[in-house]
Amino acid sequence: MRKIILCFLIEAACGIIFYSCDKDEDLLGNLNVKLSVEENISLIDVDVKLINVIDNTDNMVKTDAEGVAFFENIPAGTYNIVVSDKNSAENLIITGTTNDVGITSNKTTDITLLLNVINPTPGLVIKELYTCGANDGYSSLFKDQFIEIFNNSGETMYADGISVANLYGETGTANSTTEVPITDVLIIDEYVYADNIDQVPGGGTDYPIEPGKSIIIALNAMNFKENNPKSEYAVDNSTADLERYSVKWLVDQGLTGSTWFDFDNPKVPNMINIKVEAGVWLFNTYGTGAVLVDKDVIFDDSGIVDYSSGYNSTVTKLMKIPVSKIIDGVDILENSAAGEYKRLPKSIDSGFSYLKADGDAFYSSMSSRRKVDEEATKVFGRVILQDTNNSSVDFESISKPTPRSYDNTINKKVF
Repeated sequence: MRKIILCFLIEAACGIIFYSCDKDEDLLGNLNVKLSVEENISLIDVDVKLINVIDNTDNMVKTDAEGVAFFENIPAGTYNIVVSDKNSAENLIITGTTNDVGITSNKTTDITLLLNVINPTPGLVIKELYTCGANDGYSSLFKDQFIEIFNNSGETMYADGISVANLYGETGTANSTTEVPITDVLIIDEYVYADNIDQVPGGGTDYPIEPGKSIIIALNAMNFKENNPKSEYAVDNSTADLERYSVKWLVDQGLTGSTWFDFDNPKVPNMINIKVEAGVWLFNTYGTGAVLVDKDVIFDDSGIVDYSSGYNSTVTKLMKIPVSKIIDGVDILENSAAGEYKRLPKSIDSGFSYLKADGDAFYSSMSSRRKVDEEATKVFGRVILQDTNNSSVDFESISKPTPRSYDNTINKKVF
């Protein structure tokens, strides 16, 4: 009798095991990614990355002779597809991203991804963007925000007249029920839309940036480490090249500034306020679309757009910025599944970045930093930052801000 029972249990266990395997297989699907490009460029052996938006795991497959990457037996779920590859023969970069692609069990999903072709033109790029606030017991709050602009070229460039703008739009917060993606209301092919814009002063040669060097624009040019018991989480912005002080500008507009959030360091020159819709911050604290704008753009009332998401009667006045005048831009969203909330067109940033996959980065001291192009750095003998117009691969999330962390010689770099 014991033998009979034992045999029954073994058979039952095996059945469970086989059943479980069958169920696992039922949860798998396939994905065909067909790359497409308008130019006559080879799409063979291009790396295609598939990223799960829930756990951020990724899988890389190279394209075949037809420019197709086949992902076999992928767990059903939602994924982002990222392509960023160099065509060394023609000195071009092909890049593209498709977000929120659904993989269904027991089915093959077919996707065609149209790629952008970029002819690298080294210039000024956003090296680091720190916006989320310090993990220092709220002593600094988000008063220590800054943007760092890096010269990726081989000659001195001048920041005079360039504008820095924060693009308006929901960032994909999980608890938000009041805003929709800005693209549901406005088209972002020719213009993007900003609520904060500030311009670098100067007569043309006052703010030089040498090759491999940078300038820092801070919300407040203060040392937030001083007298701070958690100074390791704070930032010393006292050496910033410029600061955004907006209290006087807001008062002149009949509005109210915040002297508790916004200080004026008399030793650091102020940016020229062009538009300050949200006076207490330089960039959106949950994630920002940031752009550098060419100095020949004229901002006036003709560029103002009244924006409403449609959920309530609130109207926000935004300034439209021509996409053709954007020098550099990066889309940083709330989490890895927020791709529908992009505020930049793919011609400027075909992907997006984030600080944490689950979006819980507020007051974390985390910062978004552009990666180093190690290959180009070795060739040119100075630090070259990666710039493929795809922040999904160009930027990384780091635990603490690192202002001026790159030097213009290899043996001195500290990244």
